[in-house]
Amino acid sequence: MIFLSRRMLLTGLALSGIATKSNAQAAPEAQRVPIELVEDTLDLGSAVRLGHARGDVIMVEYFDYNCPWCKRSAGDLPALLKAEPDLTYVLVNFAVLGKPSVEATRAALGHLQVQGPEQYLPFHLALFSLRGVVNGARAIAEAERLGGDRKRLIEAADSDRTTQWMKDAFTLGNSLGLVATPSFLVASDAYVGGMTLAQKREAIAKARA
Repeated sequence: MIFLSRRMLLTGLALSGIATKSNAQAAPEAQRVPIELVEDTLDLGSAVRLGHARGDVIMVEYFDYNCPWCKRSAGDLPALLKAEPDLTYVLVNFAVLGKPSVEATRAALGHLQVQGPEQYLPFHLALFSLRGVVNGARAIAEAERLGGDRKRLIEAADSDRTTQWMKDAFTLGNSLGLVATPSFLVASDAYVGGMTLAQKREAIAKARA
């Protein structure tokens, strides 16, 4: 059923021990983090930039495809990008909720490599529109439905590049103290936990002030 090699899957599962829960805080408090780590996040090979190419504010979301609050965040994303045309929004895959999430992240990063960042948002929203657990097989099926070649997608998902991208994201997430999904970075502030659309806009306004 699954396309991942055992070695690649175990690598992802070992990495996912850094953070193990999805956080549904009503209003997470801002925690100051080193700006150098935020800049390193923006340089991740797996980071996907949406919205304004050079926004006056950059907001980063570390997410997991099986996180309920990440699903809500994805649902708000089109409205946020429309309401904040000068915002750059960056997505970082952070698979922390077990084997299905590791598989889904590998498939997502395979899609990113094959189809490019320009095609990522429709795929991202499609995965979060699925009901039930999102695993590698379901993620590959969505990538195929959106025009991806299955063989190329699987090869990219199972590649050493994907493994390295996952390692880099987990290392940074750990250094930033991101112990839950979703977690957000705005300027040098980290918000660990779910945020409503209004709370995100408040954080963006704070960064502009």
